[in-house]
Amino acid sequence: MGGFLMVCVGVLYLVFEDSLLSIDGTGGKPPSRNNGLSRAILGLQIGLIVLATIVTRSSILSLQAKRGLPKGNQVLGWAILVASLSVPFLHSLQPNQHYLHRLVVIFLTFSPVFVILTISYEGLFYFIFCICLVTWGRLEHHIYTFTTSHRALPPSPKLRPKSFDSALSSISTQLASSDEGHEVQHYRAINLSDVRIALFFLFLLQAAFFLTGNVASVSSFSLESVYRLIPVFDPFSQGALLIVKLMIPFAVISANLGILNRRLGVAPSSLFMVVMAISDVMTLNFFWVVRDEGSWLEIGTSISHFIIASVFCVFVALLEFVSEVFVSGVDVGDGRKGTQDSGSNGVVAEGTVEKANGKVKDH
Repeated sequence: MGGFLMVCVGVLYLVFEDSLLSIDGTGGKPPSRNNGLSRAILGLQIGLIVLATIVTRSSILSLQAKRGLPKGNQVLGWAILVASLSVPFLHSLQPNQHYLHRLVVIFLTFSPVFVILTISYEGLFYFIFCICLVTWGRLEHHIYTFTTSHRALPPSPKLRPKSFDSALSSISTQLASSDEGHEVQHYRAINLSDVRIALFFLFLLQAAFFLTGNVASVSSFSLESVYRLIPVFDPFSQGALLIVKLMIPFAVISANLGILNRRLGVAPSSLFMVVMAISDVMTLNFFWVVRDEGSWLEIGTSISHFIIASVFCVFVALLEFVSEVFVSGVDVGDGRKGTQDSGSNGVVAEGTVEKANGKVKDH
């Protein structure tokens, strides 16, 4: 079921790609008509999902019939796993920097891995989780644009008389800085609504952690899924595959928060810093409840909670690095450009006032 939904998402995006990218309203470049190579690579990723579904179904039937894992299925499984993580690099041959296209590529990249390593509901979870992340990101951006569009505009600058020498100096400074102004990026300040985004991120992070299993109890996982790739018991290799499966939702959510960070026009990594600040508060809370008396179970539980909360801060920092890798060069449209324009408008208005003052004084 999960594999079928993943294929449907890819096919629907291929069919309606131009429409989705044009009506998105990001204010970026219009979709190119000469994108045959990019669409072919997307089709290859969808084909890998279909092939993974067929091979996984065949492997399940063979294992249930006690016939063991066919050698061909094992080779195909590993080939699909490696190809699914390698094919996305081909998009650099014909890049499409639209943020929605980047999210679809990331979604299709990890889909075959979930299809191969799924037991029952994991594939469906991955599909619903990614849809929720995209919906959350677009909703937060719409809230931001709605609140900024209804915010009161600053008062108009007042013209004040100025000496000719002072006006000429201001104009010279403005002209000298005009060549460098396009390199300066203006970011908005963090406000209270960004705390809400950080809290939602923490909730989704907990959902990604616990809904596919608890990484602290990998030994209790069913090895039925990894038997499709490694039929012989190997705790280290099979445990590595299970951890890769658990880390995929974290990679997807980090990419979504990185794109949201850019669309909202805040400084790079600002939202991650807010998340880490909240995590520090959680760590302090667990630090003060650490017990050094009572039963060994109570002492060990309090210490383990504090250690997990401390490691969580480091984990968020690693997610920030993963996010920068995934969203590098992505075009987020008006979420950042609008903020830059608002900052540059203030500079232009000031320069206009100074020029006007100089002209008035000159006449």
